Order: sequence, then structure tokens, then C-alpha cells
Amino acid sequence: MGTSTNYSASPNWKTTKQQVTQAGGDGFVTPKKAGELVAAVVSQMAKEPSLGFGGSSRGSGGGGGGGSGGGGSGGGSRGGSNARSSGGSIRSVASGLGHFLSEVQKIGFAQALADHGLTDLSGKSPDEVALELADLLCEPASLIDDTVLRDALIDMMMEWSEGNASVEELGADVEVMASDINGVLHELMGHYIYQVFKSVGYQGLLKNHGFEAADGMCGQIKDYIDARISDVESNHDLSSIDWNGQDGAGVVDGIVSDTIDLFGGTE
Repeated sequence: MGTSTNYSASPNWKTTKQQVTQAGGDGFVTPKKAGELVAAVVSQMAKEPSLGFGGSSRGSGGGGGGGSGGGGSGGGSRGGSNARSSGGSIRSVASGLGHFLSEVQKIGFAQALADHGLTDLSGKSPDEVALELADLLCEPASLIDDTVLRDALIDMMMEWSEGNASVEELGADVEVMASDINGVLHELMGHYIYQVFKSVGYQGLLKNHGFEAADGMCGQIKDYIDARISDVESNHDLSSIDWNGQDGAGVVDGIVSDTIDLFGGTE
């Protein structure tokens, strides 16, 4: 699956793509091997400015919530500024999602949607509302020309709507999720890493090992990422953060750094 940024075709990804293709021939990816492959992908993501995983300003006051139990407090002013200037679309979308969830905490799901222009929910299914929410979080369009990031956001929104029979049920679930903004933003990072993995490795797996092997390996990688993300502990209230300012950028900066650490990546 291609992306508009076409980074999967970059020579910088050659070694990582070869590692993924070779591992696919084993038929089963152990948790150890999955960890090694994901670490390789995350390390390369941190070196690609367009992906928004590089340039985290740990030394400039970026706060965060990570696998070791942090929930993230606002970063210093320079940390937030640096995160925005070097962050890329993933940080912009994460800030927007954090802002939306903080609104949900205060005024509820339906009113938060209405405040973003989504006022008529009559006759719509949970999936339709989830997709419209993804579109809202993707705006402005110039910030999300990366198909992989859009796919990651849509996948997460569709997981939210899964199993809900009505928009009201979806709203109730999102209101519960809004109490753990840190965890949700880590979840977004996990979806993003998985979509980058697929963009980088899927075609090679398909060509060399066939559909069943490619699909199976991607499923195993997703299970590994989900398990690691589920280990993230959250004990910070981020509802009062100014997500449009330096504090919000600092929190996102810290979450990106924590995600790199969580998966053993290097910057």
C-alpha cells in the first residue's frame, strides 16, 4: 500500500524491508522477533523528519506519558515550540485528538462533535460518525497528506465504533476513553507504527511469501504492538492542558519520545 510521501520506497528503508521480508519466511514471528522488527521500524521512523517521530525535545522540557507509568505534564515552552516546528502531521493530529477528548470530558461527546461542526447525527451509524470524526481530526487537509497516518486514525476510530449499536453507545464509550487521554494518544502512536510497518513491509512479504503469510505476519506484529501499548500506565489528568499551545505540544512531544523508548527504538 503506497503513501503520498512515498517514504517506503526510500533507500533508507532498504535494510528494514529486507529484515521484514526475511522474517516472513519463518511462518511465525516470535514476540522477540516481533520486538526486533518493530524496534527497527520505529528507529527508522525517528530518522525520517516527515514522519514526525524525530526531533523530540527531551532536553527542552517535553513532558510525557510512557510505558514506565508517566502520564505527561505540560512541557516547557521551548519544548512545545520545538515539537511543533519539527513534529510533522502525527503531532498535529495527536494534539487535535487530545483537545477533542478534553472537550468530551467537559461537555460530552455530542456537544464536542457539535462544536466541531458535526451537528446532525440523525440516522447515522456509529461507523459513519467515527469516520466523520476521523475527518474532523484530519483537518486542515494540508497537515495530513500522509495516507499512512490517515489509515492509522481511521483504524482507531473504527475500533472505537466496533460493537456499538448506536451513536449514543459510541458516545458513551468515547466519554469513558476521554478520562485517559494519555492512553488514547499512545494508542494512536501504536496504530501509526503498525501502518508504517505495513507500508514498508507488506508488499515484500506478499511478493515473496504470499497473501496468507503476509497477512498472518502483519496480524502478529499488530498483536505485539497492541500488547505493548496496553502496558502503558496513565495517572495524569490532561483535561486542562492547552492543546493548541506550547503545553499541549510538550505533552505530545513526550508521548512520542516515550513511544520510541517503549518499542526500543533509537533517535
